[in-house]
Amino acid sequence: MRYLAILDCPVIFSGENTYSMTSIDMCPSVGIARGLISRHIKVVDARVLLVSIWSDEAASKAYFDAEWYERAAALWGDDYQLRLEAIDETNVA
Repeated sequence: MRYLAILDCPVIFSGENTYSMTSIDMCPSVGIARGLISRHIKVVDARVLLVSIWSDEAASKAYFDAEWYERAAALWGDDYQLRLEAIDETNVA
């Protein structure tokens, strides 16, 4: 069963944190993240909205692991939301 991940976070630039990472660096990339089928990113009002589709729950949770959450807390504090949920393909037509 495919899995959906939706991330909403502020835009952060590399010079603004100890990891030297940007918000886009925290987003998975097709061809690099195992099990990632597609990703769509939009920036609106200084916020990043990422929608990604994964082959299964395990692949999604392997990317969004404890280390990812640690970096997210350092970059965004409490100002982000990550929603992970199964895609009910029986209702997709």
